[in-house]
Amino acid sequence: KLILGLLRPRRGEVRVFGETPERARRRVGYVPQQASHDASFPATVHDVVRMGGLGGPTGVAANPSAALQRVGLQGLENRAFADLSGGQRQRTLIARALLAGSDMLLLDEPTAYVDAHGESDLQELLRELNRTMTIVVVTHDLAFVSGLVNHVLCVNRRVKLHPTVGVGDVTAEILREIYGEDLRVVRHDVVCPPGECRH
Repeated sequence: KLILGLLRPRRGEVRVFGETPERARRRVGYVPQQASHDASFPATVHDVVRMGGLGGPTGVAANPSAALQRVGLQGLENRAFADLSGGQRQRTLIARALLAGSDMLLLDEPTAYVDAHGESDLQELLRELNRTMTIVVVTHDLAFVSGLVNHVLCVNRRVKLHPTVGVGDVTAEILREIYGEDLRVVRHDVVCPPGECRH
């Protein structure tokens, strides 16, 4: 809400691309956690994406089909938005933001209604989009976001910036420092041979 200029900070100031959020708002594509819509309203995927171009021709050459192709939904233009899976809806909303000509993509809990397969597809899409645009993801799903980024900004009474590390880099010392006690990690990549696991 601060980035979009919907809230004003109590102290300091927020700048987006060197401008006030209100002036930069046209350059920020927002993808909500869940798109509120009437399931009986006959909006197609193409209709929803075209809404991104309401301010005039800008993104992806103002071409809804190109936006849908970029997010991997070509061929679904005439499908009802209400009939899509959670992952397909997220991709449709991302295509809408791309059509608006966004330089920054702001996603609010993008995996909230997405299954594991859709989550993997979404992660790959965001990785691809991040080559040409800034992506800000607000989420509680650390497993999803930590695979995408080098740094995570954690907000919990205080704001702290943390690096992400590869699985092989996580040591007992790091876990002790984070959680304040000794922990063990479940290794889902290793299966105990029969007779060698103790209960």
